[in-house]
Amino acid sequence: MFSAQQLKKFAAKRVTQETFDAAVRENIDDFDMEPEEALKSAVEEFTAQGVDLSNIIKTLAGGDISNHPAAQAAQRAEGAARGADPQGAAAAADDVAAALVAAEGKEATVEVAAVLHKASAAPALVRCVPLCAAAPAQELRILSAVAVLLGGSRELQNDFLQAHGVAALQQVLTEQGTDASLTAAALQAAAAAAAKNEEGKAALMAAGIGSSSLEAMQRHADQAEVLQAACDVLCALTNPDDDTQPASRAFPNARALAKEGAAKQLVAALRGHDAHPQPVVTALSTTLKQVAANDEICQEVAAAGGMQLALHILEAGITNASIARPLCALLRQLVSSDGNKELFVECGGLEVLATLLGSQGNSPAVLEQALGLLTNVTLRYPEAAARASACGCLDATLEVMQVLLASKGTPSGNGKENRATAVQRQACMAIRNAAVRSPEVRAALLDKGAEALLRQWSGAAAQDSMKEATFNWRMLKNFQPFDAEKPELLF
Repeated sequence: MFSAQQLKKFAAKRVTQETFDAAVRENIDDFDMEPEEALKSAVEEFTAQGVDLSNIIKTLAGGDISNHPAAQAAQRAEGAARGADPQGAAAAADDVAAALVAAEGKEATVEVAAVLHKASAAPALVRCVPLCAAAPAQELRILSAVAVLLGGSRELQNDFLQAHGVAALQQVLTEQGTDASLTAAALQAAAAAAAKNEEGKAALMAAGIGSSSLEAMQRHADQAEVLQAACDVLCALTNPDDDTQPASRAFPNARALAKEGAAKQLVAALRGHDAHPQPVVTALSTTLKQVAANDEICQEVAAAGGMQLALHILEAGITNASIARPLCALLRQLVSSDGNKELFVECGGLEVLATLLGSQGNSPAVLEQALGLLTNVTLRYPEAAARASACGCLDATLEVMQVLLASKGTPSGNGKENRATAVQRQACMAIRNAAVRSPEVRAALLDKGAEALLRQWSGAAAQDSMKEATFNWRMLKNFQPFDAEKPELLF
């Protein structure tokens, strides 16, 4: 089913370029407006009527793009493809990408993308890719331009897919797989084709680019640019980020990739973290979290040593927020499998988590994932709750709540949950999970003022969000006298 937000997006009206251009001409001819004024008036009129103008070239030239630099670059690329001119194709591809890069602001980027869509830039570049198979330097420039182009708009992505662009990328990966730079460039273009595009994800999986990404990681295990690009592809394939579709194949894609050994291979790549730059370590952690989409895969990652490895890297970089956040997110996913909770506790994970909570007080993004990790590991596992209480994890959680309350990190009232509120919510849930099945832990939390703290936060939250206040009051129910026959008091 589509969400209300998606339905609202679909309901947006659209007009053709010809209709928009006719409205501009009418403002000039019938209302004696100056050209610039006529253009501005047309934009305002259509916008007021709820018309989506993202597909419209909003210039005085309108649908006539013959003199637009971006369109001319696309025409040169098409001419070079027809004339079998690799050097000319590469130069034209550079100009196509430069037109998008030079656009300042979202509106300008949308306009250039609309011009390139009308000029058939994507099909032209697709035809240029095989043309340069014998000229690696030129082919690299074209692939880099394709990645930039596909980030311009959904229409450009669809043009690329319809022009069999994915097959062209797979051909590069098959024939030029030993070239690290070409491999990385082809993978980056593939990732751009699948980002927020369900058709792109399906095309990449059907063409075998998911498998090719894993092969590239293995073949170029010491090349940071290839590892980063392969991670980008795998993340794009396993991320349900296309809001134009009611469902996504991201989960089936994750399972299919795991069957091909993606989880084990990502763990193996992460073992070389000391030799990789930080962005690659972050990418590998994030990708592994995406691929570990179900209980079976989570346990496979743990069996391959992924749990201990992630904890080791986290402990070594515990003050580095850029490293800590994705690793906490990965561990949070892994311990969502009940079979991994005991391993996490036995490996000293709660002690590492206690240290992390004390060292990342100024990083809400890290705290949200760290407390989410604590929430997951204590869910239906009283032994973890007892250990968390003994090692200081729960004390650190209460301290985080006190700091947020003192800083008035409450909901903003604009309908969107801010980061501080997200941290507070995870903290409340961690306290709830620790208390609900363990009378001893609940008594310790009461002695430390947890109930009073929850009541304070509920009062503060009520000022901006009744929903958040209700959530916190529900947390308080877990501090009622323990009933062994009804340990679950929430929901």
